[in-house]
Amino acid sequence: MELPSGLPEPDDIYAELGGYTEVLLGRMDAPLFSPYLDLMEVATAYYARAMELTMLIHYQEREHKSREYTSIRTGVLRDFSEMAKRLADLGSRRLSQEDLLSRQRRDAGEAM
Repeated sequence: MELPSGLPEPDDIYAELGGYTEVLLGRMDAPLFSPYLDLMEVATAYYARAMELTMLIHYQEREHKSREYTSIRTGVLRDFSEMAKRLADLGSRRLSQEDLLSRQRRDAGEAM
């Protein structure tokens, strides 16, 4: 799964995060398909991108003494990061649960 790089213009950040939100909330298909891995992998990738944007904004603020991106960093980007992190955790728990159920089914089949 390939994600954009660099620090886009503020309006482009809103559009990028909006597209990711649509995927995470199930309104659009994920860029990869697996009944158990897609939520965890996609949310983790989106979270990593959000953290990259946060780092780039901090750099922009420090090096260029610019506050152009501050409201994005402290608002929508922070909220998106929290959502992506929680959904990555949820995806991980789903994967763990499916692994447990799969082992239980396998063990039950062997017991017969």
